[in-house]
Amino acid sequence: MNKKKLLKRSDRELLFLSWPIFVELFLRVIIGNVNVWMISHYSEPAVATVSAANQLLNLTVFIYGFITVGTQIIIAQLIGAKQRDKIPTVINTALFGSLFLGILISLMFIFGSDQLLHFMGLEEALVDLGRGYLQVYGGSLFISSLTAVIIAVMRSHSFTKPALLVPMFASILAVIGNYFVLYSPFGLPNFGVTGLAFSSVFGNTIGLIVAAFLLKKHVGFSVLSARLKYLSWDVMKNVLTYGLPSSGESLSYQGAQVVVTMIVAQLGSSVLIAKSYVTAITQFVYLIASALSQGNQIMIGRHVGAGEFERAQKRGMRTMIIGIIASVTICLLTYLFIEPIMGIFTTNAEVISIAKGVFLVEIVLETARAVNMILVGSLNASGDVKFPLFCSLIVLWVISLPFSYSLAIVFKFGLIGVWIAYAIDEALRSILMIYRWHSGVWKTKSVVRGKEIEGEVASEI
Repeated sequence: MNKKKLLKRSDRELLFLSWPIFVELFLRVIIGNVNVWMISHYSEPAVATVSAANQLLNLTVFIYGFITVGTQIIIAQLIGAKQRDKIPTVINTALFGSLFLGILISLMFIFGSDQLLHFMGLEEALVDLGRGYLQVYGGSLFISSLTAVIIAVMRSHSFTKPALLVPMFASILAVIGNYFVLYSPFGLPNFGVTGLAFSSVFGNTIGLIVAAFLLKKHVGFSVLSARLKYLSWDVMKNVLTYGLPSSGESLSYQGAQVVVTMIVAQLGSSVLIAKSYVTAITQFVYLIASALSQGNQIMIGRHVGAGEFERAQKRGMRTMIIGIIASVTICLLTYLFIEPIMGIFTTNAEVISIAKGVFLVEIVLETARAVNMILVGSLNASGDVKFPLFCSLIVLWVISLPFSYSLAIVFKFGLIGVWIAYAIDEALRSILMIYRWHSGVWKTKSVVRGKEIEGEVASEI
């Protein structure tokens, strides 16, 4: 088969894997923005409170991601290496690992909600507003951790379309619940911000049930058949070997966002509210790049597992170029229409003005972010998980965060200063990721042994 046909087939496979992920991410962002819109009509202080609490909750996704990401990397490469008989043990081990970790995270939010909200720099009134929300939502995160593992397993098997049903059901139920708890139809009592958490927990519980059903139907593994005695510590060690650094890179980034929120909180409630709205909108901008990254990651994992390193390298670069074009196009359109878009959320002229300045910087930021999303995912899928983590730790915490504080507080650039620091961080890391991908070092880092290519053999677990 000639190279053009291979590329076209590869592009079709990328589209097949990525579009359901895009729909899933789009639904998540839509629901998230609907939530922000609903809360903004209920109370603007509630927007700031829920946004800050969600920063902490989002951080936990990457903590139990230690299990989910490692599981996805290993299963994708096992499929590529035609070693499917080992997969049930990986799934069983991952389910118990995510359950134990999820319970620990849930207990932390139940008993430490006040301390966490104070840590975020919120005023006492906002802490009182967010306490119940964080305890209820955070206390249920063991449900989310189990669901995340199941979705990762299904994606590794290319069942990305069925996997999107899980967040779709959960999100729709959560929005319906939000309407009932915030607006008190039919004479129901007003449950406020804490009610939002209960509606999310209900949606996530139904999502877990749907996920378990789909796992049995498409992969043939029943959650009810999982047994603690089948947990393999060797498999858990390998899952964490690849999952800790891989998810650690994302955890580092999300942790930095928490610190940035603390910095922004010093600029006043208007700027904090503006950041909440801008963050909600920017999620739309990088949706395509994020979906491409995740679809590409599945393909890279299989190519590396099969020892097809040249195909993996070309696939990574081609996906990166597609991601850049898509991100920049969407970002430019968003900047041109930022005022009417912001008008959906607020009529506050100061908040809209801040957002407009930020989105000019966003054009540069999203170009680099697309590179990072796709190439970091590619490196992780190949088993080269430590390099992206070290780059994130050094560039983000040593360069980007000090710049955020200096530009926002010392030089009084405000939220625009924070976004300039974001752009510097993404640009520096994108250069490092391109260098690493071209170097080919990742070819020696695979989880399972594939066939020999160009004299190089992937290292075995």
